Amino acid sequence: MTLRSRRLLTLLLAATAASACGDDGSGPQPLPAPTGLTASQVSLTSIHLSWNSVVGASTYLLQRAAASNPGVFSTLGGGAMVATTFDDNTASAGVAYTYRVAAVSASDTSTFSTGVSFTTGLQQATINTNITSSRTLYADTVYVLSGYIKVLNGVTLTIQAGTKIVGDTSVAAAGSSLWILRGAKINAQGTAISPIVFTSQRAPGNRKPGDWGGIVIIGNGIISRTGTVLTEGPGAVAETYSGGGDNTDSSGVLRYVRIEFAGYDVSGGAASELNGLSMYAVGSKTVLEYVEVVAGLDDSFEWWGGAVDGRYLVSYESGDDHFDWTEGFVGRNQFLIGLQVSRLLPAAGSGTISTDPHGFEVDGCNGSGCTSGFRSTPYTDATFVNVTMVGSGSVETQAAGGVGAVLRRGTKGLIQNTIIARWKGTGITVRDSVTGNILVADSLNLHDIVFAENTRGNYDSAGVNFGQVANFAADNHRSATTAASIFTSLNPAGLDWRPAGIAASGCGTITIPAPRTASFFGGTMPNTAYCGAVDPAGPLWYQGWTVYVVN
Repeated sequence: MTLRSRRLLTLLLAATAASACGDDGSGPQPLPAPTGLTASQVSLTSIHLSWNSVVGASTYLLQRAAASNPGVFSTLGGGAMVATTFDDNTASAGVAYTYRVAAVSASDTSTFSTGVSFTTGLQQATINTNITSSRTLYADTVYVLSGYIKVLNGVTLTIQAGTKIVGDTSVAAAGSSLWILRGAKINAQGTAISPIVFTSQRAPGNRKPGDWGGIVIIGNGIISRTGTVLTEGPGAVAETYSGGGDNTDSSGVLRYVRIEFAGYDVSGGAASELNGLSMYAVGSKTVLEYVEVVAGLDDSFEWWGGAVDGRYLVSYESGDDHFDWTEGFVGRNQFLIGLQVSRLLPAAGSGTISTDPHGFEVDGCNGSGCTSGFRSTPYTDATFVNVTMVGSGSVETQAAGGVGAVLRRGTKGLIQNTIIARWKGTGITVRDSVTGNILVADSLNLHDIVFAENTRGNYDSAGVNFGQVANFAADNHRSATTAASIFTSLNPAGLDWRPAGIAASGCGTITIPAPRTASFFGGTMPNTAYCGAVDPAGPLWYQGWTVYVVN
């Protein structure tokens, strides 16, 4: 065999060997793409991803693209991931995303898996039994309250900012409401951007006062009635709120909360109703701030005894009274707004329209268990400072009522730096001799009040309802010609509650007694030089989380 022939044979054998080696499958194989990629919702801004592990892979590469740029993928989790699960906590609510994942080894990266798309959205859940163990309600879910839902003693109900809770409006579930019982707590902490909203189950445009029953809180505070005293509302679900002895009790937190189209009347107008927010014997360690009640059937805010403090409260279109307190309530409240533009009709079957709606309705002790009548102790002795209270004036449809502040049945207290304007009745009424004597004795104080456009005057005339005109002479009460002259804007479409004219200065002439101002929300209640709920040079604290709607 020639040298040339030997060389050809060698090359042929080498090629044959190489071919045989490739055919037996023993060479390195590329990593396969991961399979089983799935996406599920954790919250409105969080998506959980998982996939099957790949043999030979040491890490994984997860990428995401938004629907607005479907071909532009970005890497999540900083690159290489060891785990086969990942929570994407940077999602935006309602945005469609596509995810894909690749396997990575020391020397190879697989192709990407088939993309999986996901969009976060609200889920729905029904609460139709009492809450017997602590739980959290999340912003990614709309919760339907169906029936009288009670949070039991020792249980905390936490509600995430931005959560929406709707009351069941079916006939079978009339009066559906949330009850925080004595010893239970609510932890509802919204934000100005993401308030917690309790509202009607009906769609906007079809909602009415009385669509559901509102929120009831029962604390362990002190009231002026003795014996077994039951909450208002349906008798079959009423709870005892008498017998408490701790005015420092805590029922939790309500912060940046809106309550819409609530209330329920089971008495045919005989004063046994659920309100927007009903507070029975609620103690001072409860936190109540930035709360709005909108278009309720009965009162917006009502207190029975107790000592809970509040600030930044808004009542819009109340079915009855905007702020109502009684039975030994001694809490302090500052920066409150009440606005009535019309008189709304309630939902069918939910109750009757009020015959005596007012701005403030203030009582001492009234009803069974008032052992000394209107002089039963502890006296109602609350503090309400910097309140803007505007009625509907001549638009008011009720023959009775329409008074800015009704004071009666042996109440003490302080109302100061306040605007009372545009009420069909008088600005202030003192209804009985016991309360009149308390006023004369200087235990009921109304200082620095600005009045405007109250149809029947600022006070009752002498001889009618214990008229008190002379007793207010030294209290710096002033009058403006129109309500519009003391506000920047009274248009519900663009309300600006900053006081103008005589309300913007000249208030705070009487120093609020120290016991009424101490330890107020961790500081001291300020005595402002302006009247009304909003500092003319300060922030518009009501903007962003309040609404002004009637259906």
